[in-house]
Amino acid sequence: MMKKIWGIFFIFSLFFSTYADENLTIERVEELRKKNIISEEDYNFLKAELDGKLQEKNYYDLIVNRSSITTKYPIIRMNDRYYFSLLKYFEGIEFKNYRLENNSLNMFLGKRLKNVVIDFNKGKIVGLEKTVLKQDEYFIENGDYFLESDLFRDIFLDGLDINDSRMKISMSTTYLIPKDIRNGLKSSEEKIENENSMDDFYYTNSRELFDIGYMRFNFDKTFTKSDGIKDNDWSGLLEYQGPMLYGELTTTYDVRESLLTGANLYYPNLPNNHYLELRGTNIDNDYWEKSIIFEKDKGYFEDGKKFIIKENVPIGSRVELVYMGATIAIANEENGIVEFSNSEIKSDREYMLRIHAKDGQIFTRIIQTSDDFNQQNKGEFQYKLFASEDKESSKNILEIGTFYGVTENLTVGGDYYKTPELIDDKYIYVERAKGEIVYSNFLRTYPYTLVLGGEEILSPDIFDETTTFEGLFQIKINDLKLRYENGYYSEYYDSKKSEGFTVQYTPWNFLRLDYSYQRLEKYNGEKENGAEIDIEFTKNFKRILTTFQFEKNIEDEKRYSINLYYTGYRDYSMRWNNSITEAGGDFESTIELYNRATRNGLDYSFELSYSELQKEKFVFKVSIDYDNWFNFDMFAGDKGNYDVSVGLDRIVDLKNITKPLESMDSSRVKVITFLDENNNNKFDDNEDFIGNVEVKINQETKLTKQNKPTYFYGVPNDILYSFEPKVRKPGYDTINSKFSLKGKHGGNIEAYIPIKPLFTISGNLLLEDSTRTDIYEKVVIKIKDDNNETVSGTVPDEFGSYDISGLRAGKYIFEISSFGNEESLLVQTPIEVKYVKGQKNIMVINSKFIGNKIVLLAGEKNETKN
Repeated sequence: MMKKIWGIFFIFSLFFSTYADENLTIERVEELRKKNIISEEDYNFLKAELDGKLQEKNYYDLIVNRSSITTKYPIIRMNDRYYFSLLKYFEGIEFKNYRLENNSLNMFLGKRLKNVVIDFNKGKIVGLEKTVLKQDEYFIENGDYFLESDLFRDIFLDGLDINDSRMKISMSTTYLIPKDIRNGLKSSEEKIENENSMDDFYYTNSRELFDIGYMRFNFDKTFTKSDGIKDNDWSGLLEYQGPMLYGELTTTYDVRESLLTGANLYYPNLPNNHYLELRGTNIDNDYWEKSIIFEKDKGYFEDGKKFIIKENVPIGSRVELVYMGATIAIANEENGIVEFSNSEIKSDREYMLRIHAKDGQIFTRIIQTSDDFNQQNKGEFQYKLFASEDKESSKNILEIGTFYGVTENLTVGGDYYKTPELIDDKYIYVERAKGEIVYSNFLRTYPYTLVLGGEEILSPDIFDETTTFEGLFQIKINDLKLRYENGYYSEYYDSKKSEGFTVQYTPWNFLRLDYSYQRLEKYNGEKENGAEIDIEFTKNFKRILTTFQFEKNIEDEKRYSINLYYTGYRDYSMRWNNSITEAGGDFESTIELYNRATRNGLDYSFELSYSELQKEKFVFKVSIDYDNWFNFDMFAGDKGNYDVSVGLDRIVDLKNITKPLESMDSSRVKVITFLDENNNNKFDDNEDFIGNVEVKINQETKLTKQNKPTYFYGVPNDILYSFEPKVRKPGYDTINSKFSLKGKHGGNIEAYIPIKPLFTISGNLLLEDSTRTDIYEKVVIKIKDDNNETVSGTVPDEFGSYDISGLRAGKYIFEISSFGNEESLLVQTPIEVKYVKGQKNIMVINSKFIGNKIVLLAGEKNETKN
């Protein structure tokens, strides 16, 4: 047994040393390049890796003092160290108390304006305990200065958290609410408020009664050999997806069997993150099992003590499960769903799903596993409805539940169950009702949760014990989480009593210890007790995430596993999983290489596995997908058995069959650009289309048409696209507007984009005394809105002429005021700018300086210049 474990460690060490590049030298890389074994790009990458100069630039969300600053803060990772952009940090918090001259930075920090100087030329620091600036603590790139994270923290921060999985950095500043940073954050908030005052256009799917959707054609030819017998077969599936009854209908038809195998009507994005699903599944060719599901979408579910991640993703996608920055599993979707069951998936962790749609788009979803005990925020509801047919009993299953947040700490809820149960060789309904109270708070600074619940059997009246009581108490003390559970059960359950105690201890972020003890007493008189132990070591070594796990279950069976996940070289990833039990007769090992992003239309994976439990001890698998239409899969074992599949996998939009579609889980976008004459952002009956507007969505650029809508096909769902229409016609624009769209399943996305006619106010300030041209230097012309806020302004030229451009249609105030030693209002009058078809968008307002006053010339105001 121990020899096999040491054997695993030896293979692990060999693998680690190879992929950590410890045996790779500059000379070896030079030799590989000369023999054309590696490309110039690979050579530069490996050389930088060996020189310790490999840079990986990423953009993170930046949070300072709990305020969001920017979503594009640049960070460079080099030699396992983080370097923060200095100037982008200053820009984000609006910090201006600094001078940067000749590579010398002079800053004044905090309320007391503490002076800190960093001289990058001389490698000196003044104003801190640290006085020497080392070469590896900074570098300069494109005019920006990047400081190593420890140095950055010493200067500016007293708290720093880097979350690679969520691409987020949280900072707390050294100085408690320093004046400069506080003002900077206030300016950022004001900037956000200004952005909120913009016209923000967000488009999503309209729910439609019916519309033509998408079709997927999937045909495969399979060649097999098993126990010396060769065979071949074929399969064909047609999948349809489209709007139906204000939801999204998905059906699957088996061409070979001439059979409709499933139909699903899906309503996502309902209030409080709930979804509704009406599902029908063809079982045994003669029975349709129908079910209804309405519940909150958490992204995972619990199967006993295991956490299983389950998520709806675009059809045809491939999904990576990422933990601690490394890809620990990869899977292809099946029927629009991806599911992961992995030993690294545990409670109180954060995972990221990196979803690769077939069109090359990549987007992410964050999954946080936690024991939430159905707790809700104040005033928030969580519902659950599950109704299904059961073929075996010829009866229905019904489960109804709801939870409500009474306060931020207290949640109450309950469930109702009506299920068919086999009692005395006969199926009868058993009805149960359950109530539960969940309370969470803090004991000093330690969070705790108390759960009390009870259940009663309502019918039938055949049980002696009909009441169940359960209780749970959990508290977290720093790195230690303790939980105690106790229960007394009705005769519906096998157990009469249960008691359990769980300890979870995480002394360091790379080590987790779990211990649980359970004691059971059953109605048949049997008693059971035992403990479970789970020890896990998780550590990143350069680009290799390494996990070692020891598990002992309640039956005293022991299992050891070592897993390695290599991520980072270009688009390639590798995983190597090894496991063995104490008996030593079931050693299993799997190594897989795959590309994380499609390159030149090619998507592939290779897998080699060994198992002492399987008939085929050595198995080799290959999966290739080319240009989203051709696929090839091969399985080969050491006994000569194989399974080879070659096929076609293609998706088309039935409204535009000439354009291949990359993902069935996508939406059409109907774009109409119109002339918003009255500036109300609505497409009114009397308003015209306006063409020649450039719109770019999902890497596709089109010019809108003058007399009909413009369509974008195959825009993947669940991705937020921001776009900026570019108006090519002079005098028109989408000024002060933001545009975005997101497909959420259903009908078309209708994007009505208002194009604004832009107006100019021009005129002359005439002089009664032509020698008084100095007056022009002392006046300013302003255009104000209804709130008396200045929209635009200008000063007259040396001849008294003025022009103010870029105005929308609407009501304004025209004002001429003095800005000399004594500011004074000289003239002010309301005006209305209107669009008049066939005329130029220019309004002429002339004025004249008479005596010490400025007057508007009669008949000039509100006239349109042809």
